[in-house]
Amino acid sequence: MSFNRSNEESPLDAPPFTGNSAILIVDEDPAFQLGLKTFLREYVGFEKVFIARNGQEALDFLRAEPSIDLMSVDYRMPGMSGIELIRALGDVLERPLAVLMITGYPSDELEAEFHALESENLLTSHFIAKPVQFEKLEHLVLAAHDEVIAARQRALEARDARDADALETPGSDPGLLATKLDLQSARLDELEGELKRQRSKWRSDFWKVAFALFAFWIASQFGLLQKIEPHWAKMKAAISASFSFEAQSRASGNTKAAPAPESPEVTPPVEPRGAQPL
Repeated sequence: MSFNRSNEESPLDAPPFTGNSAILIVDEDPAFQLGLKTFLREYVGFEKVFIARNGQEALDFLRAEPSIDLMSVDYRMPGMSGIELIRALGDVLERPLAVLMITGYPSDELEAEFHALESENLLTSHFIAKPVQFEKLEHLVLAAHDEVIAARQRALEARDARDADALETPGSDPGLLATKLDLQSARLDELEGELKRQRSKWRSDFWKVAFALFAFWIASQFGLLQKIEPHWAKMKAAISASFSFEAQSRASGNTKAAPAPESPEVTPPVEPRGAQPL
């Protein structure tokens, strides 16, 4: 049975990845592909879920899409088995990747062979038998994702340690220091870009609120506010809730309470001479 991939599942046509991890499903069964893809998107929260029907397509995806941090793979597939695919990854894999084997032909020998393929970048901790219980699969997928993050952190710490040792060694290449400074500068640039995006979002939200307030004010001037009074009440409640945190922060930041304004002295009126009391 042929199964055509949509354009969004092509690693070469997909838009640039914006930060979250992607997952690759390697399975020849279209029904299982659709069910697992829907589960990973709607319930686990992956924005990018790619599908490969065999081992060669999976290798193409991994070469073309650097955002893939996790991969589920079947054992029996046309052309290349799941075990053969994992072995082939050793020649092309240059980053941590967690592999979950999901197969309808489980056995102790296959599971042991799968776990034995684990390496520094290839994480093979999760062996799952079909039919899959999705409520249990979510925990395993999230655990595999944590393993990738931990492996990436270990690799970063090891690289920093090697760079530090090389800099302390007499006669070391001064270019390593420049490389490390460039990496730190790139990280600072990423943080600066994120701050700019947050600032732009705040400005956009501010002008939206200002426009809404102005529209309600115009409506009140022309006597239309009574018709939209329920919406106006909801709007005021939402605005009060959004700005309550800022008001509390300002109040907690003041060490001394502002003195209460003094009441102006009131001078009793002076009755004119000769006036008769009422």
